[in-house]
Amino acid sequence: MEFAALTPAATSVPNFGMANGLLAIYALTLCGLGFFAAHRIKILWLYYRHCRRPPMEPPPWTGPLPRVCVQCPLFNEPLVAEALLEKVTALRWPAELLEIQILDDSTDRTSDIVEEWLRRHPVAAARCVHLHRRNRQGYKAGALAGGMTRSPAEFFAVFDADFRPEPDFLEKLMPYFADARVGVVQARWEFSNRDASLLTRCQGIFLDAHFIVEQAARFSGDLFFNFNGTAGIWRRLALEEAGGWRADTVTEDLDASYRAQLRGWKFVYLDRYAVPSELPENLTAFKSQQRRWTKGGMQVARKLLRTVLASDQPARVKREAFCHLSIGFVHPLLVLFSFLFVPCLYFFGARPPQGIWLWINPLSIVAIGGSTVTLYFTGQYFRQRRWLEGCAWMVGAPFVLAFGLAMSVTGCVAALEGLLTEGGEFVRTPKGGNAASVGGLVGRFRSRTLFTLIMCIEVALGLCMFGGAVYFGSNERNYIAIILLVKATGFLGLAAMSVPDLLPRMGTLRA
Repeated sequence: MEFAALTPAATSVPNFGMANGLLAIYALTLCGLGFFAAHRIKILWLYYRHCRRPPMEPPPWTGPLPRVCVQCPLFNEPLVAEALLEKVTALRWPAELLEIQILDDSTDRTSDIVEEWLRRHPVAAARCVHLHRRNRQGYKAGALAGGMTRSPAEFFAVFDADFRPEPDFLEKLMPYFADARVGVVQARWEFSNRDASLLTRCQGIFLDAHFIVEQAARFSGDLFFNFNGTAGIWRRLALEEAGGWRADTVTEDLDASYRAQLRGWKFVYLDRYAVPSELPENLTAFKSQQRRWTKGGMQVARKLLRTVLASDQPARVKREAFCHLSIGFVHPLLVLFSFLFVPCLYFFGARPPQGIWLWINPLSIVAIGGSTVTLYFTGQYFRQRRWLEGCAWMVGAPFVLAFGLAMSVTGCVAALEGLLTEGGEFVRTPKGGNAASVGGLVGRFRSRTLFTLIMCIEVALGLCMFGGAVYFGSNERNYIAIILLVKATGFLGLAAMSVPDLLPRMGTLRA
């Protein structure tokens, strides 16, 4: 962005001391964002190097096949529970070596649906154990840990309620455990409803960047990466040596992953084998999911980052672990950037940029935006090599990035929660398409207050961007006005889409 062009004649600024202070904070913010942009570029380089390699083949399996337990944690999943049971009971593995645990913490009719399905399918039910807890102690981590104590299995596969594994899942992933050093094998997530709406399309783009690019890059670089909580298999010994499932963070999967890798266990990521799942089709559900992931990531950083940095791991592993676990800081930086963007544009317009500002601002903006666009586009392109979709994405990229910028408010609040609190309720993401209810997400007073606060900040930032667009448009700075208008659309649009879920009548719906 060429700020040298933003120099209206005879414009005065009342307080250049304030301007210098704001510009100093703005410069530090850009430096922080530039750091994470440079990390994205590094990830892209690792990914492109990975793409040139042939697919990883497992070593030959020797000896008898091991016993496998498939764990399916459920909490109030009436719309998707039956489909999950259909899929997991169709997994191919010797019947005498396969156990399926339905870890049910539900307080609604999900438990009755599960029991009815098992009655109607006695052959499949013979391999299933329905464990219905009367409390949610430890939430998902507690359910998984409780299930482990009930099974002698050597390996545990985990599937959340919206995942639909193919029958060959165990046949494809288990051979990698022939290497005794492998503690986890993780499959890639795919999304069966990515074309359901504009919201799911945007989510698909953002998440492809993680599951197609980032995870594969870290694995190929022999760096720490995380089990994603589902669609993967744990070796029992690896999990037990790491200390088992713990509920002191809301991302027990990330926590256990780092603890296991610190103990020397190797993780395998199969980016060429995907398990279909479901994206939340409601904005509030998506915000809740992103909030939990960001909050949990910051909790794990607070808990383990010092241990990682003090360990005997190679320096490159420590550097990547620092970037990976501290990525939540990008959200406060983006919110601060959004607040400062319009005032700094105004001050730059009042006097020409000098010295370091002649190059730091344009280069930072290009690095931040350019690396993000490239990362997301790369994920889309390599997903199915769909050129038309990729070109359409490039045309709509400014609006998608504006949506991502607006989501930083939710991420900022979650990052602060993660830094200041330990553990917390594991808030499930409602699944089941448009029929899924989100009333439980905002029904409690604290949740409603938090969601309202986030929406108010989104509105404030949107109005700030819109006011800046009007100002620069009236001063014939149309290029800047258009940029600000696009950003304002992201913030105000996101807030407007959140309003229906905060209305009192929605809070009475069942979760």
